[in-house]
Amino acid sequence: MKTAVYCVASALLVAGCAGVTDVVPTGPDTYMVASHSTMGWSSGPAQKAAAFEKANDYCNGLGKVMQVIKARDSGNGAFGKISSGEVDFRCINSDDPTLKRPVRDK
Repeated sequence: MKTAVYCVASALLVAGCAGVTDVVPTGPDTYMVASHSTMGWSSGPAQKAAAFEKANDYCNGLGKVMQVIKARDSGNGAFGKISSGEVDFRCINSDDPTLKRPVRDK
């Protein structure tokens, strides 16, 4: 029983080392956010998704929408490999003409 408790506690402690950075300004009206895991328990695309979520929340908090400049990730994870993802973005008004709209079928 004690072994199981120690294993769960250790897993939670290590999982706490993973995370998403704060949004960082990288230039005029441009930002970056990154996410990383520990011990290969996640993939690069999953970490990139976490970074997208933080970027989107940041822009929504400003009353704007996120526009991606560039996004990248480290690929599939493996045991002992740290996975990461990052997103470069800007926050723009929802009526900005540079905002790409999805194509809808008629």
